[in-house]
Amino acid sequence: MKIVINVSKCTAIIFARAGRRFIQPLPVTSRGTNRMCRHHSLSGVTLDKAFTWSPHIDQVRKKTAQRMGMLGPLLNSKSDLSIRNGVLLYKKLIRPMMDYSCPAWRSAARSHVRRLQELQSKFLLLAPGAPWYVSNRQIHEDLGVPLFADLTRALTESFDSKLANL
Repeated sequence: MKIVINVSKCTAIIFARAGRRFIQPLPVTSRGTNRMCRHHSLSGVTLDKAFTWSPHIDQVRKKTAQRMGMLGPLLNSKSDLSIRNGVLLYKKLIRPMMDYSCPAWRSAARSHVRRLQELQSKFLLLAPGAPWYVSNRQIHEDLGVPLFADLTRALTESFDSKLANL
């Protein structure tokens, strides 16, 4: 039995800590093409060679912003959608995209997680039609939605406890 490898789908990546020097190995080639890459997407999670998670969070922000744009007509001030339903739209359509695989990227820098928090806050400002001067923390408390960092921490702890029970 022969195993056939699809060369067009294969890539090679060397993971190294950011700022560390390492001896550059010979490039991995297949049928004359260089297969080395800086980051690679696997099951919706983008891995980069330094594990900074920046490309993954950029990709998540882009997808989330697109979906928020599609929901914009439902959330504007002229819409008859209730606040409760606006928050429900966020919880069912936006948040799963943002927190997908968050236990894997728990080591992401706070600045990257903060960029996702900014998107969440923007959406939660739109849902009730709140004025710009209302604090994000107040809106989160009023709508019963935890801050994004708190949510990812809770999901990660839940994941860890399930692993410990295996």
